[in-house]
Amino acid sequence: MSFTKNPNKNWRIIENVAFVCAFGFIMYNLISTYWRYAYASIKGHGYIGAIIDPLRTHEYYKSFISVMIILNATCILWEILRLIIQLLKQERGNTHDYHKFKRIFKQVSINYKPSFLALLILELLPKLFFIHMFWIWLPHIQKIGLFTINLKWYSWVYAYLCWEFSTWIFHFSSHRVRFLWCLHAPHHAPTELNMTVNWVHFFAESYYSTIVHLLILTPLGVKPVMFVAIMSISSVWGVFTHVSERTLKKGKLGLLQYLLITPAHHRVHHAKNPLYVDTNFATVVPVWDWMFGTLQPYKEEVSADYGLTRDLDVTNFWDLYFGEIIWLYRDVKKAGSIKDKLLYIVMPPGWTPVCSSNTASAMRRDFLKSNPALGITSKNRLMAAIKSLS
Repeated sequence: MSFTKNPNKNWRIIENVAFVCAFGFIMYNLISTYWRYAYASIKGHGYIGAIIDPLRTHEYYKSFISVMIILNATCILWEILRLIIQLLKQERGNTHDYHKFKRIFKQVSINYKPSFLALLILELLPKLFFIHMFWIWLPHIQKIGLFTINLKWYSWVYAYLCWEFSTWIFHFSSHRVRFLWCLHAPHHAPTELNMTVNWVHFFAESYYSTIVHLLILTPLGVKPVMFVAIMSISSVWGVFTHVSERTLKKGKLGLLQYLLITPAHHRVHHAKNPLYVDTNFATVVPVWDWMFGTLQPYKEEVSADYGLTRDLDVTNFWDLYFGEIIWLYRDVKKAGSIKDKLLYIVMPPGWTPVCSSNTASAMRRDFLKSNPALGITSKNRLMAAIKSLS
């Protein structure tokens, strides 16, 4: 349930004003920058230059990143403008202007208020960005490095698999340790999935994510330059996987669904359905999800229901951003022993001293007891085939 069912009216007004200002400012910058680069492309600069120039220096990954940034920016603008046009069309015949625009504002808020206010916070706290924390901790963690790999193509493949492993560890633990879930939950709170949901992150989550990546990648010999390049590739692809169903309906991407994390895979990850909850932790390549048994394909018969499992009004940004922390504090405060207080912090969300049936793993396990076929993946089929041969 929401801890602020009836938030202070003045506070909601402040939130809404902040959202309108953030929406106007960010949209202006997105559109003006987009068209400025598009215009510069006519002269061979802008987008064209961003793609072509790295090819001349054989920095192919930079060209890929440029392509993805252009694609992501185009899709973000398309998603937002299409929603607004769709809402205006729906309200065209209504004569009550005030209520008409109130309904439009509510729908836009449900879709984009979490994203724009979260981005505003991140913009106001630039020193907490992921890349800054990386450079702060790098010199200290480099001391534990056992060896360093070269920059040959096979080393990049190795480095990317190491990156995905560290990503899986960070992401899995963020769902299974309640304190870490408090930092990660805002990203899962939106009930409508679109590309701006990628902006919704608790500002302090980068402390944990950066140190996990560095503590795993540095001992495994991955150089800082590889770390930054791979992180950039992963980030731009991660934005794309949040694309809405309005823009890319199925999101499976044909044969790519067997090789990459597609929008369909990531929709599963954001869903709160018992079948889908706490699966698909990878960002680009599903190798470790496959290995660790957390890969779950999207099933047409189970449409994704996004958001948190508790009652939440996503237009109440205070609850969306800080709600899980408040609930953890209240549970720890009322716990009867020091042991239970600690367990509330480190056990999975939904755990209590008397019951664990509300945890994600328990809900999924109970669901699959009556729907076993829905949980079968390619790994299950392979293991069954190997077992039959033996």
